[in-house]
Amino acid sequence: MNTTKISHVAHLIEICVQHGVTKVVISPGSRNAPLIIGFDAHPKIEVFLVHDERSAAFFAMGMAEESKSPVAITCTSGSAPINYAPAISEAYYRNIPLVVLTADRPIELIDQGDGQTIRQKNLYQNFIKGSFELPNIPSKAERNISDEIANDALNLATQAPKGPVHINVPLAEPLYETQNLSTVPIITQNQEITAAFSGEDKAEIEQKWKLAQKKLILIGQIDPNELDILSLDSVLGDASVAILVENTSNLLHFQRICHSIDRTLAIISEAEVPDFAPDLLITMGGAIISKKIKAFLRTNKPRVNWRIGQYLFEEDTFQSLSRSFQVKPATFFQFIGSLEQSIPSNFGGKWKQKDFMAYEIHSEYLTQAPFSDLKAFELILDAIPDNSNIHMANSSVVRYCQLFNPVRGMSYYGNRGVSGIDGSTSTAVGVANISKEKLNIIISGDTSFFYDSNAFWNNYLPSNFRIIVINNGGGGIFKIIEGPNNSEQSHHFVAPFKAKIEAVCDAFNVHYFQAKNTAELENVFNDFYEIKADKRPVLLEVITSDISNEKILKKYFKKIGKSTN
Repeated sequence: MNTTKISHVAHLIEICVQHGVTKVVISPGSRNAPLIIGFDAHPKIEVFLVHDERSAAFFAMGMAEESKSPVAITCTSGSAPINYAPAISEAYYRNIPLVVLTADRPIELIDQGDGQTIRQKNLYQNFIKGSFELPNIPSKAERNISDEIANDALNLATQAPKGPVHINVPLAEPLYETQNLSTVPIITQNQEITAAFSGEDKAEIEQKWKLAQKKLILIGQIDPNELDILSLDSVLGDASVAILVENTSNLLHFQRICHSIDRTLAIISEAEVPDFAPDLLITMGGAIISKKIKAFLRTNKPRVNWRIGQYLFEEDTFQSLSRSFQVKPATFFQFIGSLEQSIPSNFGGKWKQKDFMAYEIHSEYLTQAPFSDLKAFELILDAIPDNSNIHMANSSVVRYCQLFNPVRGMSYYGNRGVSGIDGSTSTAVGVANISKEKLNIIISGDTSFFYDSNAFWNNYLPSNFRIIVINNGGGGIFKIIEGPNNSEQSHHFVAPFKAKIEAVCDAFNVHYFQAKNTAELENVFNDFYEIKADKRPVLLEVITSDISNEKILKKYFKKIGKSTN
C-alpha cells in the first residue's frame, strides 16, 4: 500500500479503518497533506473534497448521522480547524460520531510567529467527547504510544453514547513523501457495554409507574428507525399515558399520540391546566423544539421526572429530574409492558381529545388563510413525494413544520442539538449522499440559506436533492417571538437584505424556480420534483416578504385559543 511516509499517520489511518471509518471529508491544505495522501491511497476509504471547512464538517456530520458510522474530517492548521467548531458542537449534542483530525505545526513552533499556527490542543474542549494529541515526531519506541492514543480515541467515538472526538496531529516537514507500508498492527478494540436495568431500578420504576395516574411521555429528536411505533405497544393501550412527540421523533400513531404540541397546548385553558399537568414525566430522545411545553412543564412540575437513554452528560430540561436510566428507550418500554396496568385514568384520552379539537380548528383556519408562510408550509408539506427525507432548517422553519401533523412515510431531520442556522444545507447534502434511494428536501429560511450557501460549493450535489427557500425578508423568527418585534431596533434583529437567491443558483449550477402566491406554488411542484436531464439539484424560492406573516400566525393561535371559551 503506497501511502504517506510518516508512518504514525499511516497507522492512524489504518486504525480509523479498523474502527469502521469508510468515508473521509478533506479540505485542501499543506499541513494535512500526509493525512490526505494516506486516506486517498487507502483502498477502503472514500474521500470527499469540500473546500469550506465549516461546510465540510456539517457535510460529514450528515453522512455520519445517516450511516450510523463514524466519518472522519481533516484540515490544515491555524484558523481552519476553528471552522469545524459549529458542526462539532452539533454532533456532540446529538451523539454523532465525528472523527476530527486537525493537522498542526510541531509543538516547538506554537506561539513562535510561524504561519497558520494557533493553540490547537484541546481546541474543542467544551463540546467534544474526547481530545487527544499524537506525539510530536514519535520515535520507534513511541510508535506504540501513538497507536494506543489513536485507538483510544476511535473507541471513544464509536461506543455508546457516541460522539465526536478530536485528534490533533503535529507534523513536521517534509509532508508529501510516500512509502510502501504493507503491514499495520491490528489494535484490539474495546467491547461495547450494553446498558441494562438493575433490580433496584426495576423496583423503583414499577412502584412509581403503578401509583401515577397522569403519566406523560415526551419524546424529542430520534433518528429514523431508532425507535419504531411497535416499541410503544405497551403504553399505547394505557389510557393513563399521554404521549407527546415532535416531527423529529419520527413516530406516527394518530389514534393515541399528540403530534403538534404547540397547537394542542393552545387549546388548553388556564382553568384546565391542572388536569393536563403530569405527576410522572418521562422524557427521551434529543432536543425538544417547543418552548411552550418547556414553559408548561417548568411551571407545572411533575412529582417524578425520568430521563431514558444514553447521553454524554446529565440534562435537566424541565428542572424536575428525579432519575436518569441509561438504557435504550425500547428496553424501557419492554419492561413497562411486563407490568400490571396502573390506576385507571383517562389522562391520555384528555390530551388526545384536545389534539383532535386543535387539528379541526387548524384545518378550518387554513382553508381561509391567505398566502403566507403558514399557507406555504401547508402546500409544501402536502406536495412532498412519498418516502422522502424532509430536512428542516432552524428558526421559523422548524417551528412552522411542528404545526402540521407529520406525513406518513416521511423521515424528519434537523440540526436541533445546538439549533444553529449555520450548517443545515450542508448537513442535508451529507445525508443525501448516503440516502441516495430517497428524495431529500431541505426547507430553509432565506437567512439560513445564505449563511450556508457554500453547501453548494462541492462536487457532491446529487440529483435527489431539492431546496425550498422561504424568502420572508430576513430573520422572520424575530417577528414571531416576543420582544424583538416590539423593539425600536427590530430591524437589526430581522436584518433584511437584498441578496439574490437566483444568483447563488446561477453560480453553482442549480436549477431555479420561484413562486409568489398560492396558484404559482401549486403549479410549480411537478417541474420542481422532476429529475433534470443534467442530474443537477433544484431550488424553489417561495417569496412571502411583502406579507404580514406574523399577524397571520398570531390569528391562527388566537383562533385555536378561542375554542377554550
